[in-house]
Amino acid sequence: MSKVIFLDVDGTLCNYEGVIPESAKQAIKQARKNGHKVYICTGRSRAEVYQEIWDIGLDGMIGGNGSYVEDQSKSVYHKKLSETEERAVVDWLHERGLEFFLGSYQDYLDARETFSDLKAGTWGGKDEEALFGDLGVKGIDKANAIDVLLEHLNAKKADTIAFGDAKVDIPMFEYCEQSVCLGNGGDEAKKAADMVTQAVDDDGLASAFYKLGLI
Repeated sequence: MSKVIFLDVDGTLCNYEGVIPESAKQAIKQARKNGHKVYICTGRSRAEVYQEIWDIGLDGMIGGNGSYVEDQSKSVYHKKLSETEERAVVDWLHERGLEFFLGSYQDYLDARETFSDLKAGTWGGKDEEALFGDLGVKGIDKANAIDVLLEHLNAKKADTIAFGDAKVDIPMFEYCEQSVCLGNGGDEAKKAADMVTQAVDDDGLASAFYKLGLI
């Protein structure tokens, strides 16, 4: 039976240097040949999904940790900050000399306090070391977006599999029928997943695809 597969990008599809293992590319291509649908489900915006990722072959994406949904190159859902919120965040970043990525952990703590009406998070690094931070719309997560996409596809939750490595992936782990955490992931994500595979750089994604019968 065909599955709908959701892949986090950083720390799951690629390592935190942006390198995608060849084994992962081949696993995705084979899974799609076998009739499965594959979507990335990432904190990245649409503009940050570079051509190398699209060239693997994907059915679409969930971006902004759930604020954007795309299927077959068409936008299905897009929840944005208001113009007032955008201007406030941009001005705050410029005042700190930050170019749209929070720098230190203190920046994250300050952002969370300053923009209490928004959702603040951290991500990046082995074992979830906080390398970056982000601000987004409250009440949005990867699980909400998967639900929107499944309704669009007329697909069943029972046919879903989620792959990730971080706390931000836990909502989709809990939502999807099956969940897999990469070996380089954080402890909370590992505990929330049904399966823990090897690290990204140790062909963990391809190994899990094989064990799950996707390839």
